[in-house]
Amino acid sequence: MHRRRFAALILPSLLLSAAYAVASPVPEHNGDTGTKAAGAMAPESRDHGQRPRVALVLSGGGARGAAHIGVLKVLDELQVPVDCVAGTSMGAIVGGLYATGMSAQEIQATVDRIDWLDTFDDRPAREDRSYRRKRDDDLFLVKASPGFSDGKLKFPQGAIQGQKTFMVLQDLTLSSAGIDDFDELALPFRAVATDIVSGEPVVLAAGSLAEAMSASMAVPGAFAPVRIGERLLVDGGVSMNLPVGVGRAMCGDVVIAVDISTPLLEEERINSVFAVADQLANIMTRRNTEEQLEGLGARDIQIVPDLGDITTAQFDRAAEAIPIGEAAARKRLAELRALSLSADAWDDYLTRRETRSRLPPVVEFVDIHNDSGLSDRVIADRLGVQVGERLDVRALEKNIEAIYGLENFEKVSYSIESAAGATGLRVSARAKSWGPDYLQFGMRLEDDFDGDANYTLAMAYTRTEMNALGAEWRSQVAAGQEPLIFTEWYQPLDTQGKWFVNPKAFWQRQDFNIFDNNQETARFNLEQLGAGLEAGREFGQWGEFRLGYQRAFGESDRRVGDTSLEEPDFDIGFAFGRFGLDRLNSANFPTAGRQVILEYRVHRPGLGDDEDFDQLTVEGAQALTWGRYTLLPSVTLQRTVSGRAPVYGLIRAGGLFNLSGYETNQFAGENYAIGRVIFYRRMGNIQLAPIYFGGSIEYGDVYDETPDIDDLRGAGSLFLGMDSFVGPLYLAVGLAEGGDKSAYLFLGRPTGSAVN
Repeated sequence: MHRRRFAALILPSLLLSAAYAVASPVPEHNGDTGTKAAGAMAPESRDHGQRPRVALVLSGGGARGAAHIGVLKVLDELQVPVDCVAGTSMGAIVGGLYATGMSAQEIQATVDRIDWLDTFDDRPAREDRSYRRKRDDDLFLVKASPGFSDGKLKFPQGAIQGQKTFMVLQDLTLSSAGIDDFDELALPFRAVATDIVSGEPVVLAAGSLAEAMSASMAVPGAFAPVRIGERLLVDGGVSMNLPVGVGRAMCGDVVIAVDISTPLLEEERINSVFAVADQLANIMTRRNTEEQLEGLGARDIQIVPDLGDITTAQFDRAAEAIPIGEAAARKRLAELRALSLSADAWDDYLTRRETRSRLPPVVEFVDIHNDSGLSDRVIADRLGVQVGERLDVRALEKNIEAIYGLENFEKVSYSIESAAGATGLRVSARAKSWGPDYLQFGMRLEDDFDGDANYTLAMAYTRTEMNALGAEWRSQVAAGQEPLIFTEWYQPLDTQGKWFVNPKAFWQRQDFNIFDNNQETARFNLEQLGAGLEAGREFGQWGEFRLGYQRAFGESDRRVGDTSLEEPDFDIGFAFGRFGLDRLNSANFPTAGRQVILEYRVHRPGLGDDEDFDQLTVEGAQALTWGRYTLLPSVTLQRTVSGRAPVYGLIRAGGLFNLSGYETNQFAGENYAIGRVIFYRRMGNIQLAPIYFGGSIEYGDVYDETPDIDDLRGAGSLFLGMDSFVGPLYLAVGLAEGGDKSAYLFLGRPTGSAVN
């Protein structure tokens, strides 16, 4: 499954790069625009005596690269010194960590902790997104938002922008923060990448270690290219998968080369278009690998772990590769033991190799590189970094995640740098290359398998960065059962985005069904044309309070029932206050967090309304998880606390999770109360989309007066759910008290699946 998707992503770019062969040695790049001469040696202060210098060379291979850890474990066990390291792709990650002074055991423990699939999911964690962006989940279910400008659609340069991957690597290399010359690491190090413009291999010898690792593993198509200096870089495996020549030039009297590249498929296994894509990728990698292997001499040691059918994308099998790497290294025991050090010499070597312990620096300057339309102050004020104080790395990383959660940026990164004798923080905030204008899509489809199907299709055009504070203008159109035309301006009032104003205008049409003893007696079609002005304050990423006023003009059309009755035009005018809290980790199938909404509306003739009434809404949900099992209890209370609500003030109920078993919006009344518990278990994935089996128990009703608890309706459901690319998908059956039942095919978020 992962293999197929991965191969499909990288194939086009690999084909484009196939014509470029590898030459060795290759000029080394320091991460900016300058170069260092090939063959840079380990620092002179390192006394190697009469022993040969050993260069460790690690190839790329995705998840197969965990075998490198097994090889390192054997080298440490046999007390084989390594004097420099060169790596490509996953070899650059494992080799880079080793070069910082980490032991093989420490690297294994680190890799075991990483959730690779989560790391490769580049969307900001929902907890790190702004409250406004969380509300987008309710409107626009399709996760991708292509850019749109000059009449053309624009798309990202990769499915993954590398934000999470970079932050993980930055965290792992904190011990080397401030070192911008890879010769100054515990072991001299080189990472190999490919210039996607020229096809040439690029040897990275300086700059940000995490950035060099990211560039070296940026599989074309899957990951967006990484810009370092004037170069646009992708996976080094495209041009130099096993950098033997680089290791030789650095310090290689003896080269230990570990080749974990995927072997060519046998003919009987080339049985699909995906297998053909895999084979083409393997051919191109093997070609440049074999060219590098020709540089091995009689003293050099080649280690080739037999990784069988473990593919580059199967990170869930990475643990299997470690003992295979160990076994492959042990096959070369005689050659490796010839390089072993005595106990005293090994202790001395480890002392020189150990990770340099250092406190986070006192920040003497903050340098922001921002190419977006937002003010630098928007970034600086959200960093939480004070000049003259010691850097709190964890707080900084959390704040950077929040900046990324604004979703204005393709990537937000940081590095600790020195300039003019001062140590400071450099933050790079790169605007989305496919922005700043975006298209967003949403949909809702409901079919009861009884001839009644409802649908809504929505599209929005959003212009971001309208000014330096990050104003947005969004226009939305929805077609289908309840059409809508909507436009709004969202204006932050300060650089931290705490305060805002939000004027809007809209036209919408809604249907209201009136039932008596489960029989439809009337159906109203309501149209509204209105505008509103709202203002409020956001509280970090978790909540918001706003006040607002809305004025609308409407008309009511009775479609079912006694149509001779005159349905007058009506005016709506109300003020409201609303508090929202949202800490759910997912809008569709949350496993942790809570959500609360409190709202009070005041309808008055003095505000332009035909009626005089107040309404209160209280909603709350809490996700509770044990292993793969989740309970989502929730409650919704909507009450007309004074006066009588007209038709446009009625509250609707019925449908999946909203008294399942009854028809959608079967009931309408002035008041509504329901308690529900939704439960589900994650069953696995289909093409990376999680699959769930679950059900619900619901108890509630709509009513005009305070109901007796014995009069409330009971209902429940069983469902199969999928958190798909186009939104949550449910195949469900609902059963209500009295024998009412319904089947549902539902695409979208049913009322009550989580608080909206």
